[in-house]
Amino acid sequence: MRKFFGLLAVLAGISHAVTAQPTPDFLKDPETIDRDNPPGMIELQIPSGSTMMNGILYTADGAGPHPTIVMLHGFPGNEKNLDTAQALRRAGFNVLYFHYRGAWGSGGDYSLKNVVADAKAAIAYVREKGAKGDYRIDANRVGLFGHSLGGFNALLNGAADQAIRCTVAAAPADMVNFVESADPNIVVSAGANTPVPGLKDYSFANLIEDTLADKESFNLHAKMTGFKGRPLMIVTGKQDTVVPPAGQQALANAATTAGAKPFRHVVMEGDHGFAWTRIAFNSAVVGWMSRNCM
Repeated sequence: MRKFFGLLAVLAGISHAVTAQPTPDFLKDPETIDRDNPPGMIELQIPSGSTMMNGILYTADGAGPHPTIVMLHGFPGNEKNLDTAQALRRAGFNVLYFHYRGAWGSGGDYSLKNVVADAKAAIAYVREKGAKGDYRIDANRVGLFGHSLGGFNALLNGAADQAIRCTVAAAPADMVNFVESADPNIVVSAGANTPVPGLKDYSFANLIEDTLADKESFNLHAKMTGFKGRPLMIVTGKQDTVVPPAGQQALANAATTAGAKPFRHVVMEGDHGFAWTRIAFNSAVVGWMSRNCM
């Protein structure tokens, strides 16, 4: 009997060895770097409207030119997903991270319309720098990653701009549906009229007003047809209590109907910020982007 259980243990060990997957390179430090063109970080001022937005560019290892991902943060942007940015850089992407007008020290005023326009300005900035041969950017390979309100922003801009290489929306907020379905009592109790820290004189009530004032422009479902035949990924946390998974599923259904290709909807363990599944989250996101955004 002892030999029998010993044999089972050996077989289990062999099975585990066969099924275990190696750690992707983007989740570990590189063994070597290009000393002439090492990874780096560049502080930037990005023009939008009549003012400047604060940003940084993580540059990938090597002479490039490299595909570049524009990261779009949420409302107000406490979760920055910079671990995702670092993983993307290790995978060979440049990554632009910036703050919208009126957010976290950037000039100008914050509004939902400006948030969408600021993403467009950041995309144009990346392409302009790439066309000039700056920062080892490939102007023809620009992708989007957005989280929460940034996911909404990524979907809106990604659908409209057919030259975007790929789009990833994590926990995306379908703003019109999100606002219209919000419980008024919860909104009031949450102090909706109080300015949000990090934003210039802007509250959650202002976000609601902005959304309802231009529902046609912000109606994501009507825009999802722009992803026909184009790469798109949506990532949903099962335990998300900020942006309900049902609303994210509706966006995924719209993407499928629109014919996004390749399209992947990942539903995984995690809250709105994927707090306890960051490794799995980054593995899914960066793995997919490495296959579809290069």
